[in-house]
Amino acid sequence: MSRVLVVGGAGLLGQYLCEEARQRGLEVVATRRSPGASRPGVAWRELDLRDRDAARSLVREVSPEIVVNAAALTDVDGCEDHPEEAQAVNALAPATLAEACKAPGARFVHVSTDYVFDGTGPATETTPPNPLGAYGRTKLDGERRVLDVNPKALVLRMSAVFGWNRFSPKTNAVTWILQMVEAGHEVRLFRDQRITPTYARTGAQAALDLAELGASGIFHVASRDCVSRLEMGEAVVEAFGIPGAKLVPVAMGSVALKAPRPVAPCLVVKKVEETLKRPMPGFRACLEDMRESR
Repeated sequence: MSRVLVVGGAGLLGQYLCEEARQRGLEVVATRRSPGASRPGVAWRELDLRDRDAARSLVREVSPEIVVNAAALTDVDGCEDHPEEAQAVNALAPATLAEACKAPGARFVHVSTDYVFDGTGPATETTPPNPLGAYGRTKLDGERRVLDVNPKALVLRMSAVFGWNRFSPKTNAVTWILQMVEAGHEVRLFRDQRITPTYARTGAQAALDLAELGASGIFHVASRDCVSRLEMGEAVVEAFGIPGAKLVPVAMGSVALKAPRPVAPCLVVKKVEETLKRPMPGFRACLEDMRESR
């Protein structure tokens, strides 16, 4: 049986990666930063990614065929306040893992973000990155370090990853909207920021499929739809059948944000579709799958 190591297995994408790997009959080892919830069929290890020696030792000990790094410091404003921690987690740690994979010959998959772009328009894998804040800068540095030390590595850029978080109350772009409207609260959503949201199930499936194909380099993995945050809210309300939802369109510039956000960092997914020989799903189809698995 092949073994996969999911770094950041307690995070949203990590949870879906663990489940997808189990469904494929893979032996799953996953890391989390501290003790917490678990699920059958997953061997858990505690790991602080800032401890680079511990990360190297874990890869040697587990000796996996595939390592997926789904861990990151994703708080965009928090990265502005703590740039050194962001650099350690988002850039230095991924490079350590990528290098550690070379000796045992493990496939390394690293998850990155659409925030490596300035958002001036739709971006392909060859669009020059131009991050606007510390989060995007450290993630871009992580991409480059990973591919420098391990050219056979796979880098997957995703956007606004969403799905059901079974381990913690932490929300995401979709579950926050659901939580707010189901409680009867007004939801203020940007009308002028457009993104291509990534369903965590889609991301997990693509990560393992590409790794099994032996793909390398950078791929964009997201839904096919470039939608505004407001349009996302409207789709969520419609898909989940929530009457009387109060969605209020606002301009991104009207909100005081510590870190600048790209206006339209929409990921073009043509390359991954051609490689996997299947279309990426639309946002609405992802919401319907999410609704059915609630």
